Amino acid sequence: MNVRGAILFATLAMAACTDVGPFQGPGTLQATLSSPNGEEGAAVLLFIGEGVLDVNAVGDTEAYAIASSATTRVVLINHAGGTLSVEVRVADRSRPLVALVQEVAGPDDELRSDLSAYRVELSR
Repeated sequence: MNVRGAILFATLAMAACTDVGPFQGPGTLQATLSSPNGEEGAAVLLFIGEGVLDVNAVGDTEAYAIASSATTRVVLINHAGGTLSVEVRVADRSRPLVALVQEVAGPDDELRSDLSAYRVELSR
């Protein structure tokens, strides 16, 4: 390995060591429905994981949540059709939170029959 390669390798190795992993402590995650059909009218999401403190709608989305032990079911509605997104406040961002899509309806209020391509994108 030449000197330039060694310097590049050392720089990249040190940069990799600065990642401290997941954020610890309370915080907010944004959950957005990713749809293969574009804009949607409504969805039911299930969040699995302990420590969900609160769920708040983002933008034109209305959100209604019901929590029980380690699960939180959330109904999202966008009357005009559009992005379905919520902020999920959690007690500890380092704990895993799984988001599942249970139902989706288009802007025409018709249920989608195939949910296999739907995802919930979680971001900090």
